Amino acid sequence: MNALITHKSNVTDIVLDNLAKALPGIIADALEFPGGRVAIVKPEQVSLEFSQASARDIGADIKIIIFARDIQQRSSMEKDLAEEILNSVVALSSKPGEDYSIDVRLYLMVVGVAEHSLSK
Repeated sequence: MNALITHKSNVTDIVLDNLAKALPGIIADALEFPGGRVAIVKPEQVSLEFSQASARDIGADIKIIIFARDIQQRSSMEKDLAEEILNSVVALSSKPGEDYSIDVRLYLMVVGVAEHSLSK
C-alpha cells in the first residue's frame, strides 16, 4: 500500500512531520476490515512518499493519493473511506493560524498476475 503526498512550499515542516507520523496509522485504521489476510492493514505496510509541488501547480496545498488493494468491503465503501481519511488528516493538521487545503484520493487496485506466452 502506497501513499504519495505532494505539498506546496507554504506547508510547514511540522505539518509534514505530523503527517509522516500519523498517516500510516490513519490509513491502516480506515482500510482494515475483518475477514482474511487481504483485509488486514498494519501501519508498517503503508509506504509514504513526499514531494514538493512545483510553483506552477494549482489545486490543494496538500494532495494525498493512496493506492490500496481492492477488496469487496473497501470498494463498496470507497467514498466513505476517503472521507474518513480526509477528516482524520484535517483534524491532524488544523491548528490556529494554519489553513491548508487538502485533497485525498483513494485508488483501489486489483492486484493479480500477468500471463505471458511465447509465440512460435
